Amino acid sequence: MSAAHQPPEMTAQAYLLYDMETEQILFENNVDTSLPPASLTKLMTALLVLEQGDLQAQVTVQPQDLIGGSTMNLQNGETVTVEELLWGLLIPSGNDAAMALARYTAGSAPAFIERMNQRAQALGLTETSFANPHGLDEAGHLSSARDLLTLTRQLLTYPLFRQIVATAEIQVAGHMLQNTNQLLVDFPGADGVKTGTTVAAGECLVASIARDGHTQILVILGSRDRYADARALYDAYQRNYKWLSNNDAGSLLLNQLRDADNRTWYLQIDGAPPEMMGSDWSSPTLQIYRRLELPPAGLPWQQGMRIGILEWRLGNVTIGNQQLILR
Repeated sequence: MSAAHQPPEMTAQAYLLYDMETEQILFENNVDTSLPPASLTKLMTALLVLEQGDLQAQVTVQPQDLIGGSTMNLQNGETVTVEELLWGLLIPSGNDAAMALARYTAGSAPAFIERMNQRAQALGLTETSFANPHGLDEAGHLSSARDLLTLTRQLLTYPLFRQIVATAEIQVAGHMLQNTNQLLVDFPGADGVKTGTTVAAGECLVASIARDGHTQILVILGSRDRYADARALYDAYQRNYKWLSNNDAGSLLLNQLRDADNRTWYLQIDGAPPEMMGSDWSSPTLQIYRRLELPPAGLPWQQGMRIGILEWRLGNVTIGNQQLILR
């Protein structure tokens, strides 16, 4: 990947783009600022339900579950399973599903909210506090882009969660559910995760984009147009970062290297690639050679230490070199 960071133009108050393979945030702005998360709140609701694991239990809908805002159109007295409520929670962002799940899981909404905050603390979500299980605007109901990334990463360990948030439309328990995440139908590679919108929060989004074997997580808070911001953020990633292959091993350039103390390091390219190659990444005559020059045994590795050279060749002609440094 090239390390030439050119931040995108965004309307969001806070955003980040995280690369799952290297476990690094590649773009960020105000990631530790506490902001209203709107229905991204339901990510924590889903996590608590998945962790409890009683997915086939029957839940009877009660009048107090039927609150305003987005809904899966539950009816008073209707009986559905916990798993069906999860689909209604995450696809159409049902506030009614959130309330029913909270009541069933913890006995009452207040008890569930207490669990939400306890789990947030356990996950290290230092900028997060919950006041309800659905995300409607309420004093003290806040989270941050970094915290929501941590929460999303935890959820992505559940296959059922990944299946649900990647589904654009489905019928569940007699209810036709349409996903609020428009990226699923018009953005190649989008396979999740969740939207949220309120007056105080603006437009919010956590998105997962999987292309060419690599996955990026985008978190956008306080946006005027979350989908335009998502496209701008992903476009900036594509402009500034390129996955390259070592000619000899065919391995990713951003290998995880380990020093003598078994600490993990990554290779960073210092400097832009040759300008004439900007539109010719796939040229069959372009070759990229990596030459590592590891520090002598006993010499501690340090951030910014030069560790090799990336050589660009067009045919048999060397057209440029870049330094490889540790980060």
